[in-house]
Amino acid sequence: MWLVFDKGKTPLLKDPAIIVALSTSMPQYRAMYSQARELGERMLQRMKFERVATIYCSAFPPEVIVREGGISTLPQCHIDLSRDGRDILLLTGDTSPMDDQYEFAEVVLDYASEQGVSELYSVGARWAENPLSPDAEPEPNGFSTDPAGVAKLKRNGVKVLLEEPAPFFASTVVGMAAKHGIRGFKLSVDHGEPSPHTKSVARLLGTLSSMASFDYLAEVGKQEQKPTASQRQNNNGSIYR
Repeated sequence: MWLVFDKGKTPLLKDPAIIVALSTSMPQYRAMYSQARELGERMLQRMKFERVATIYCSAFPPEVIVREGGISTLPQCHIDLSRDGRDILLLTGDTSPMDDQYEFAEVVLDYASEQGVSELYSVGARWAENPLSPDAEPEPNGFSTDPAGVAKLKRNGVKVLLEEPAPFFASTVVGMAAKHGIRGFKLSVDHGEPSPHTKSVARLLGTLSSMASFDYLAEVGKQEQKPTASQRQNNNGSIYR
């Protein structure tokens, strides 16, 4: 696996958590399974983040993305840091890995372990279910790496999934987290709501902010008035957005 991991200088973090918010870039699935990407974009737009790392990898699709101004880049993922309240690392980007998913998860988890991360939250859509009615209210569901994690899901009103497969990177990275001493959580919703999945993202963000202990609603109040220059820069014109 070819990989370039450009790491900036990260300050010493206090009890950090990492949120994995990557969605597939495959055209046939993007509209149906883009909840994680939309959640990550919402957080970047409405909270204060600083970019601390960028990842280029052969696990991503073999292509370039032509962005604003005719500038091409390889597909990339970013890690951004919020220090308002609990320290939160947020993994977002153009795509989730299509190949070498175990290897890419190991890279992410090694980095999280180096930063002292104790909890990992991976968000997305549930793959093994019948679609919801477009008018139905999405219900957060998920699983964890240990009984204490499952109990935390239940305390936060998350329906615990039982005896079903959970494929692809968003779930694999959770399953591998325990080997790094990190408690992993998968938070998902059943698909069926039309894109841009406004209700699903809102429900996921409410549950996520409660479980990971960051004040998303307070940050919305601060940032709603006018986007900052750094927030405008995060909207980089990717065709995957």
